[in-house]
Amino acid sequence: MQHPPPLVQSYALVLVVNRSTHAIVAASAQSEQRCGRKPRQLLQLRLEDLLPVYVVEQIVAVPADDQQTAVYLSAPSGWPAGDYQAVVYPLAEEIVLEIEPRRKWSHVGDYAARLDGFTRELEAETTTSGLLQRLCNGLTQHFGYDRAIVLHFDNLLNSIVTHESRVDELESMLNMRFVAADIPEDTRVRQLSETVLNFTAEKEPLHPMVGEVNPAAHEILHLKLAAREPFVNSLRFLRDTGLSTMGCLSILIDGKLWGSCFMHSIEPLYLDFQMQSFLRVVGRLVQQKIAYHLYHNHLRSEQKANEVRDRLQKEIIKAENLSNGLMAGRTTILDLLPDTHGAAICSDDDLSTAGNTPDKDQIAEIVGWVKEVIGDDKQWHTDQLAAHFPAADGYVKVAAGVLFLPLDPAVNQWIIWFKPESVRKLTYGSTAVEGDPEGRKYSVRAVTSHRWSLPWVEEEIVAARTLQNFLQKVVLQRYSLTRRHNTLLREALDDLELFSYTIGHDLRAPLRGISSYADILQDEYADRLDEEGTSFLSLIQQNAQRMRTFIDDLLALNRIDRNKMVFNSLCVTELVERVLADLSHADDRLATRCRIQKPLPAICGDHNYLIVVFTNLLSNAFKYSARADSPRVEVSFTGKYRRGFPIFCIADNGIGVPTDQQDRIFDLFTRSTNSEGFDGTGIGLALVQRIIRFHEGEVWVESEEGEGARFYFYTGVRVSSLAGAV
Repeated sequence: MQHPPPLVQSYALVLVVNRSTHAIVAASAQSEQRCGRKPRQLLQLRLEDLLPVYVVEQIVAVPADDQQTAVYLSAPSGWPAGDYQAVVYPLAEEIVLEIEPRRKWSHVGDYAARLDGFTRELEAETTTSGLLQRLCNGLTQHFGYDRAIVLHFDNLLNSIVTHESRVDELESMLNMRFVAADIPEDTRVRQLSETVLNFTAEKEPLHPMVGEVNPAAHEILHLKLAAREPFVNSLRFLRDTGLSTMGCLSILIDGKLWGSCFMHSIEPLYLDFQMQSFLRVVGRLVQQKIAYHLYHNHLRSEQKANEVRDRLQKEIIKAENLSNGLMAGRTTILDLLPDTHGAAICSDDDLSTAGNTPDKDQIAEIVGWVKEVIGDDKQWHTDQLAAHFPAADGYVKVAAGVLFLPLDPAVNQWIIWFKPESVRKLTYGSTAVEGDPEGRKYSVRAVTSHRWSLPWVEEEIVAARTLQNFLQKVVLQRYSLTRRHNTLLREALDDLELFSYTIGHDLRAPLRGISSYADILQDEYADRLDEEGTSFLSLIQQNAQRMRTFIDDLLALNRIDRNKMVFNSLCVTELVERVLADLSHADDRLATRCRIQKPLPAICGDHNYLIVVFTNLLSNAFKYSARADSPRVEVSFTGKYRRGFPIFCIADNGIGVPTDQQDRIFDLFTRSTNSEGFDGTGIGLALVQRIIRFHEGEVWVESEEGEGARFYFYTGVRVSSLAGAV
């Protein structure tokens, strides 16, 4: 990973030393101020030329890749008066040294006793809030900072000051907010690798390293010595607020930056190695305590959510469908997320709402946008919907924030919760610099927030995800039960098909005999029959023909095999014209009575089976409209789609289908009560429905008796070489 050239603050001398020869190969540019020698002079020396031999022996004795350690250095010759220490960062080929002045504690008491007392105070806290307040108090008390604040980050990396300790001279920052740009990504990365940082705004510039620095040493200089190189925004903050020092203690939970404790000082303040070590120990303790509190808070929230979910489960088991189970009982999905004011659920393409929500068209628009932009299988939430989906600006009072929870994208099944607008007066600690997208100016500004809801907290997100897992498990259980039922139904259907096929074949032979003898009577003995006998003979022939048609339709129904279907993209116009040509052999006027709306989108399916569909629907349309004053049949595209597939319509102005019979008109051997006087077996529409279902589509009728009928259908398959292929 490439890093920019390292820079150091003026109060510490940084050296890079060859482990084998002890030669100084790099030095920080302000070395003359620290030890009386210029960087180029240091590069001609060995470490023994700068430090006492016994100190050098202790330094080089630190094993490579060991933890950094400090070697005491008392009043070295040529240095400004004072006590120093060399902080050793050992590498395989080189040693990085940070020679710094020792800092005295601001209060009487040694390091060990102070650490023990402070950690005991932190361990005694039983809440996260109490722990963080105790942390702030201790940082000002033990280290001499004038103010300590805790910033807690949300899921968008914005933050708010939740706790504070300060001297009277400084203004309070409690509840002040900062945006993600205030702490850029590179700053967060450094806070993850080095949890203790301290920056001082000095008149002197930052100092570069002089000499050759290999990659391993460069990495140490960049990461481990980050307390010596300020962040750009940290310096801007110090400049804009008139402060001299900013320290930072990272609070990491599960490897992520949960929060940061920032420390401010009016006068320059430095942290030496012991103080940094002290802070790291404190930081680890705070992290462990917060993680423990978060875990137990999560358990309590999960317990409450489980209680609601258990009640929902009972409602679902009693309910006719999923929507009723989640919406209609004493416990609803609004109880699962109490801070939400409304919710909607879509199940089996039926949209149900509860509480305060946008109207159904608006909900459909929101969900359509989420599916297109975010994904139909991803949970998503926001507390500022209008910022992502501007159309929502018109109904922020009920839907400023949403949480979308997909259940089964394949059948358009989902839940969405809504939070209303929450108008709040907020205080921000920064503003953007005009003309500089990355620039920040740190000054207090008050704003009134509009179009925002209350934020979605982790407990709500987890509760929704747990409900998602639970519902998907319930759906799978029901699917398993349905699959067992389907197996039994399949066996019964196979038996029925075998019976129908056997009966059809067994009836054909005697039927052929009846037809043949009737034809012989017609040809050989017609002149011997009186009028009544001729009528009986004609009736026998008509019924024999009806029986042949019935058997042919029954066998056609049983011959449908989805595994042999081949799905292709087909031209609907060509299919209709082919069927009209076939039907015109019996009546050449039919084609002129049919209007084909053009253009028609393509339909996907098996060519031969779709011919059967169009043949049955068109022959019915012609048959039942034949007695109209001006018979009309029309084939059209409705302009609508279901599940992304075009819906077609075959309409006529015939006798229509009574409203109370439309649900069962597709049942086998079923005909409408107003179809007497028209030939038919009651199998044609059942055949159409089975073919369409094997194409994963739907067919239905809309009609009023005497006003014609409109048969709608679509196929739900896509192009493939073989329908039954896995």
